Amino acid sequence: MTVRFARLALALALTPVLASAPAPALAQRTPPPAPTKWGALTLKLTRAPMTDDSMPAAKLTLSNGTRTILTVSDFAVDAELVSLRPGGLPELVINTFSGGAHCCTTGYIFTQDTGSVQNIGILDGGNYGFRAEDFNKDGTSELLVGVDALAYFDYSYADSPALLTVIGWDGIRLTDRTRAYAYVPGQEAARELKELRSRMIEYPDLESLKPRLSGYYGNMVLAGRGAEAEKVIAALPGAAPLKAWFAANRTALIDALYAQPERRLRAVNSPVYPIPEAPAP
Repeated sequence: MTVRFARLALALALTPVLASAPAPALAQRTPPPAPTKWGALTLKLTRAPMTDDSMPAAKLTLSNGTRTILTVSDFAVDAELVSLRPGGLPELVINTFSGGAHCCTTGYIFTQDTGSVQNIGILDGGNYGFRAEDFNKDGTSELLVGVDALAYFDYSYADSPALLTVIGWDGIRLTDRTRAYAYVPGQEAARELKELRSRMIEYPDLESLKPRLSGYYGNMVLAGRGAEAEKVIAALPGAAPLKAWFAANRTALIDALYAQPERRLRAVNSPVYPIPEAPAP
C-alpha cells in the first residue's frame, strides 16, 4: 500500500529480507496514481493545503452518480485497486496516514464481489504500514505487514525491530497467513541474527544487542521456529549479560507476539471512516 509509502520504515525494513525471497523483491516502488473509477463507481480524492490553523487533510469519496457511498478522511489518503480475494473486481484499498510521530497508517479494504460495497478489513498498520504482494503467484495478493509489537519493549523506538507477518484471504475473511509464508519472518530473523553477531564484535554493550536479539527471536517465533532460535541464542559465544536479559524477558517477549497480526484487523461497514466514536454516556 502507499500513502506514497510515506512511512519509509517498512520499505527500509523489508528490502533486505525480501530481496532474495521467492516472491518478487518488495523494495520501494513509485506508486501508481490513485484510481478514479472502481467498476461503475467513482473515486474522488481531494487534498486541502496546510494553513496556520490546521494541518493538511485529505478525503477520498466513493460515489455512485450523485449518491455518496462512503468517505475516508485523514492527514494523507491514497487508494489502490488490488485483487485480495478471487473473482470479481479487484478490491479497493484505501491507505491513510495520521501525520503523527511513530504512528499511524490505517488501511480500509472494500469489495464489491458480494453485490454491494462491503468492508472486509480495517487494518491498523501502525508505524510500518503494509503492502500487497502475490507471494504464491495465484493472481490474488497477500498483505505484507510490518508489526511494531516490540516498539519500546526495553530499548528506544528508533532501534525497535520490525516483525514481518502476512495476511491473506481464507474464503470468508482476511486472516493471518504468516505460517504459510514462514520464509518472510524467517529471512528477517536471519538478517537480525547477522546484525546481532556483528554488533557482538563491534558494539558489544547490552543496549546495542537487546533490540537485535528481540528482532531475531520475535521473527523466528512468528515463523514457527522459536525452539530453534532458543538453541541459537544459548550457543552464542560469551554474551552472558545478553543471555541473562533474554532469560529475564523471554516470557514478556512471547506475550508481545500473541495474535500478530490478526488483532490489528476488524471489519465494519460505515459511510464514514475513521468510524466516528460513540458519544460518552
